[in-house]
Amino acid sequence: MRKFLFALPLLLSPPAFAADVDPARADLLLQLFRDNGCQMTDLEAGEILPDNGFSKKEFRNIIRAWDDKDMLAVKGALRMELTAAACAGE
Repeated sequence: MRKFLFALPLLLSPPAFAADVDPARADLLLQLFRDNGCQMTDLEAGEILPDNGFSKKEFRNIIRAWDDKDMLAVKGALRMELTAAACAGE
């Protein structure tokens, strides 16, 4: 099994810029979260995200953009969860 820590770099790296986020990739990641019950653990991310071509940097940039938009209810090293509004697509 591939281990791929996605959340930890969020805490250790400099801020991302909005220009670093491809809207189509952000939409795909959002759909992956929704398909996974609007949440994702580190272990799930290690399986799902590499299979969909996400790098750690790309994931980090999208998550930071979402955090700036208050789309995350939980943001931690082991689990992330979308807000109810982000999950519902509001």
